[in-house]
Amino acid sequence: MSMNAQAPKSTSSATQNLNDKAVRSLADAIFKQLQSEGCQAKDIICVSSQLLGLVSDQIRDDKPN
Repeated sequence: MSMNAQAPKSTSSATQNLNDKAVRSLADAIFKQLQSEGCQAKDIICVSSQLLGLVSDQIRDDKPN
């Protein structure tokens, strides 16, 4: 599966948050791309679950012990 969408680049800081409209737009683009690649609903849910797992792992790793 090839994803042409690129993550937005931060203009002022590495921790800059996306606004609600940008988040919705990015999610919509990813969803449409996955559908165009032939992914079914269960595949998209699986990808979403994997993304959440990666974020959770990163958050867990970033916490001080």
